[in-house]
Amino acid sequence: MDHASPQQATATGSARPEAPPVMVFRVGERQYGLPAGLVVRECMPVPALRAPMVPVAHVSGWFRLGAEMVAVLDLGVLLGVRAQAVRAPLDLLYRPLLLCNQPGGGCVALLVDAALDVMRPQKGSPAMVDAGRREAEGAGQELERGDGSIVFMLRMTDILDDDERMRLDSLLERTRARAALWAQTDPDATTTPDGAP
Repeated sequence: MDHASPQQATATGSARPEAPPVMVFRVGERQYGLPAGLVVRECMPVPALRAPMVPVAHVSGWFRLGAEMVAVLDLGVLLGVRAQAVRAPLDLLYRPLLLCNQPGGGCVALLVDAALDVMRPQKGSPAMVDAGRREAEGAGQELERGDGSIVFMLRMTDILDDDERMRLDSLLERTRARAALWAQTDPDATTTPDGAP
């Protein structure tokens, strides 16, 4: 029987691709994951948030990142852990934001209860994220951490679909337009057209 070496398997293309690292975070009592780098750009503390023009149950607010307005979505509301987005500054103090790339461009920030780890799934694991299928982002798979706990993989298109993204863009545009309208009424106003100082 001919046993191919790992080097030979790699050369013939039969070796599995190396899995991308996974950002592990907690929402409620469960642990979830999103691909680090491919999706999660940065884990950051919550900056000062501004309220959107129309209150939305799952939107905590928005902030400026350079010239871009970034909406903050409370993942706890989207996953059914709580009914209303966390907005009070004291409640936001120890909750991190995951700044995530959106399919098609742009970014959105996800409010989570805790950022836990960046892990790389072991090769050969049946629950390993397939690096060759970036569009799938490993959604629906489960990863096991070193302590035996389970991480449930998510997908950005399940968190925010195309229709919801259009509605969110519209909400931010209306918020920007209203801020610009108020800025025009005060010649000494120091706010920029999008309402941020």
